[in-house]
Amino acid sequence: MNRNIGLDTYKVYLVDFLSIKFLDTYKVNGQEVARDIYANEAGVAGSTLSKIKQRKLYDMPISTLYKICKFENYSIKDFFIEFEAYLQEKETETMK
Repeated sequence: MNRNIGLDTYKVYLVDFLSIKFLDTYKVNGQEVARDIYANEAGVAGSTLSKIKQRKLYDMPISTLYKICKFENYSIKDFFIEFEAYLQEKETETMK
């Protein structure tokens, strides 16, 4: 974890990255679907997806991240490897 950012900033970046990675458009089997259909298929509440897509401070439970990654057939490990790269980009942007 990047030690130069605060916890709240980390949380905002986490939901931002998750939204970019999987939730900019909701897709099930490659087809664009409504939020509630995606939520039902992924096993999360539609309101949770709305909170994530707001890309603001949200203390997202790890179970939510797990469910979305599992639904997307994406490993948690790979998600966090990419997230760390995303954090580095954000840090570089803020240093300019």
